[in-house]
Amino acid sequence: MRGNEARESSYTNLKGGRIGFYCTHSFLLWQVRFVLQHAIICTSWCVLSSFCIANREEVCYTSVTMRELKLLIAIGCVALLPMCDQVEGPLPAGSVQATDAQADALMQQAIAARAAGKIGKAKSLLEKVALRHALAPCAPQARIMLGEIEEQLNDPRSAFKQYAKVVENYQGSELYPQALNRQLAMATAAASGKLKGRVAWLWDVPMEESVVIEWLESVIQNAPYGDMAATACSVLGDYMVRQKRFDEAAAVYRRLVENYPDSSYAPAAQLMVANLWASSHTRGNQNLVHLDRAREAYEEFPYLFPGHADSAKAKEGARNMQRLLVQQELEVGRYYLERAREYSSAIFCLENVIRQKNANPEAAAEAQELLARAQAHLPAAAPTTPAQ
Repeated sequence: MRGNEARESSYTNLKGGRIGFYCTHSFLLWQVRFVLQHAIICTSWCVLSSFCIANREEVCYTSVTMRELKLLIAIGCVALLPMCDQVEGPLPAGSVQATDAQADALMQQAIAARAAGKIGKAKSLLEKVALRHALAPCAPQARIMLGEIEEQLNDPRSAFKQYAKVVENYQGSELYPQALNRQLAMATAAASGKLKGRVAWLWDVPMEESVVIEWLESVIQNAPYGDMAATACSVLGDYMVRQKRFDEAAAVYRRLVENYPDSSYAPAAQLMVANLWASSHTRGNQNLVHLDRAREAYEEFPYLFPGHADSAKAKEGARNMQRLLVQQELEVGRYYLERAREYSSAIFCLENVIRQKNANPEAAAEAQELLARAQAHLPAAAPTTPAQ
């Protein structure tokens, strides 16, 4: 009878005269279990045989040895078969069923068990709904409740995965925004250090850097056109800065400005791009390209965000970057003069510094003195003979 019911549940007539084909997860899980069972048997046989051959032992199985081997394989299968119930794949093609009485009954039992404090029982019932009735109308709610239970059990990774199932498989559900919001809240808490992960069920530690980045990137990917993605970008950039991954942080902020220019986070992100390039100078990186990029980022700010309160700050930053660029060119000219003794190159750099005296008067005055020294090392020009 159960087999007939399972086959009948694969074909469901929807209201309105539409007929859809639905493939239940129970049959798929049975197939996976069957394949894994035989794979375990074959693998165990090959491993044991290879072990014997590698040790050059005589492979001669008596009837007792064969019984022991079969018993060992059976024990392994029994231990691993429960894992098959956790195998999940993409939802089968089709629409969500109009009704699923069995799934609804399981949901009511799960809600009652959770209300009574029987978390383990509630979790087991919800997993049955999520896995075996993935096309039921209550399946998204089951996933949300599983995520909440995993959070209650202090397993944030499993909770995030449960919410991800809703985001990936039930975009049309009214619970889709709730799942995405929970993912963003968890990722933000993990980035700030408030959300911890438990190690060996004994103590809590901050979430791994790779997990935090993966979570935030997941939110950005799943909500690419909303304010939520801009928020996740801002949180990710700030997190990269705290992890001292400055170049990657600048790239994230730049992506925020380019993809979400109307976001409230965009002006601050543009300033952070400029500040990060500028701070490379104080971190010992004297690369003129970085200073020039910082100057460009500051100069872009008033054009990208006209009338913004931080426009004056950006203009001041651009002037400071120009002053540093002139100072760096002065040092290059000094190097050519005093160490490389390439006087023509020194004169070229120093004259360029003098032309930018408005940006850095002190550097221009020093360049004037160095220029006189460089010119003194050049041979005097030969007098020209007047034409007859």
